[in-house]
Amino acid sequence: MLLALAFLWVSILLAHCDKVSPKPGLKLFREDYKSVQETCIAVGFVKNSCRNNTKIGIAFDARLGKQIRNLATKGRVVFDTVNLNQGSGYDASTGVFTVPSGGIYVFEWTVLAWQGLYAYTALAVNDKFKSWNHCYSGKSNYYRSCSKMSVLKLHKGNKVGIAVFSGSADIHYQYTSFSGFKL
Repeated sequence: MLLALAFLWVSILLAHCDKVSPKPGLKLFREDYKSVQETCIAVGFVKNSCRNNTKIGIAFDARLGKQIRNLATKGRVVFDTVNLNQGSGYDASTGVFTVPSGGIYVFEWTVLAWQGLYAYTALAVNDKFKSWNHCYSGKSNYYRSCSKMSVLKLHKGNKVGIAVFSGSADIHYQYTSFSGFKL
């Protein structure tokens, strides 16, 4: 019985080997490449192929390089130290991100308010507040770090920045940042 099973197994193996390509890895590679290529096209990352037509990602990350004291209501926070500016939409001299192409964007900003002071900031699109961040440590002697994330549908040319929505803001430069990216 054992001998019959071994013979059957060897026969199946030999019969299977006759039908195997001399380069099975190449065939699998081609199938995988075609699958990846079709996926790229389906999700809109490329126009006609996966070769050199990929869209450039849009993303930025900027930090505050100096202290801000008594920034008035509607004053813009200028994050002047840029770590990333893929797509060149962020302007470190104005603190404004100009949307290079329409779509869904994610923005995040973190503010470190001075000890016992306020920093009420908001995400502004075309100078209209869309999302707010209330940062106040009360009467304590501690700094308060506050973060906010927003997801917005934007159009090409929209201007996005962080501004004070109430009172005056006192913002410590360390740990204060603004970033965004297109989905």
